[in-house]
Amino acid sequence: MPRIAILEDDPLVGRRTAELVADGLAHETTLATSPAQQAAALDGAAAVIVGASFGGRPLAATLAAAREPDPRRPVLVVCASGDADAIGAAAAAVGPLAVVTRPVQASELLPRLAAALERAEQARTIDELTRQVEVRDRALASTRGQAERATAALASTSTELATATERLVVAEQLAAVGRVVTGIAHELGQQLALVGYAEALKTRVAEDPELVELADVIVGAQRRLLAMVDAIRDFTAGPEPALAKEPVDLVTIVDDALALLRHDPDVRRRQVQRIVTGHPLCLAHRGKLAQVVINLVHNAALATATGAAIEVAVREADGGLAELTVTDHGVGMAPAVVARLGEPFFTTRGDRGSGLGVGICRRIVEEHGGALAFSSTLGVGTTARVTLPGLVGVGA
Repeated sequence: MPRIAILEDDPLVGRRTAELVADGLAHETTLATSPAQQAAALDGAAAVIVGASFGGRPLAATLAAAREPDPRRPVLVVCASGDADAIGAAAAAVGPLAVVTRPVQASELLPRLAAALERAEQARTIDELTRQVEVRDRALASTRGQAERATAALASTSTELATATERLVVAEQLAAVGRVVTGIAHELGQQLALVGYAEALKTRVAEDPELVELADVIVGAQRRLLAMVDAIRDFTAGPEPALAKEPVDLVTIVDDALALLRHDPDVRRRQVQRIVTGHPLCLAHRGKLAQVVINLVHNAALATATGAAIEVAVREADGGLAELTVTDHGVGMAPAVVARLGEPFFTTRGDRGSGLGVGICRRIVEEHGGALAFSSTLGVGTTARVTLPGLVGVGA
């Protein structure tokens, strides 16, 4: 049963008010006739009836104390019927429907007190429903977030599955190509060996420049065809079970590759600049990494004009990485072309390329725990960047 706190200086008025509440609404009451009794009376009260001048204190201070634990708790203010100033101040503080005039009459007090209690209960119900809605909204937001994360994870998984499926199809196609090439490589080698007689013919027709030139064309075609068959066999063979690696200075591998490239006619007609700002050590297979350098420098030569500069740089990168870059200042490539580098049989050189060199280089670099990336701008040039774990990072 609700209990009503009555704060009234006049004991007679206070008791009269308590009797009206008990008789009319059957509510318990607690009467406080001085500020010293106020706290005990307010504790746990459902509503408060207070005299406008209770305790000789400002009404605002009494209202603040009455509403401190529960802002929703209804408060009715009793004012003298002829005190217009007090009635106006009370109405401004609690609203006109919460002001009662003295002498207190049941017909005025009880309906206003009952209505105030009902409004307070409705307000508390609304507050509780609002709290429940907020809790459900947070739960719904959390569920929505989980659903979005699950959807994103599913989309990522689907993308990875599609990528894996595509790679599997490519791998199967390459395996089929490998089987075919393995079958025909021997026969091609046998037949292409016969083309070697063109070298012998050159000595017999040395006095005829036209025939010598034709023999050179035949020999060049034989070499390109053999190189293409070897490239396809290398690419379709898949990664080797384990490369025999040793601690090496990346600069020495670059020097080995550049020494071999001195005999490459395309590279020989360019200005290869060796730039060394560090001697990073890494675990590597010398021959395989040299193959990467040779391929990247040769590609740079084919993308530039005669006499153009090609920069081959080695440095120690952040994070204990060894970095090799090959930069040319040639025609450059569009972003769509750069994105396709490494795809099997994709080439920018027409019939002069097999479309396998970059893929082989990338596989070799990845077998060393590194990465191969390209950046290019049309009309400016291209940079191939190889990053490998440094010797310290490999052992970590």
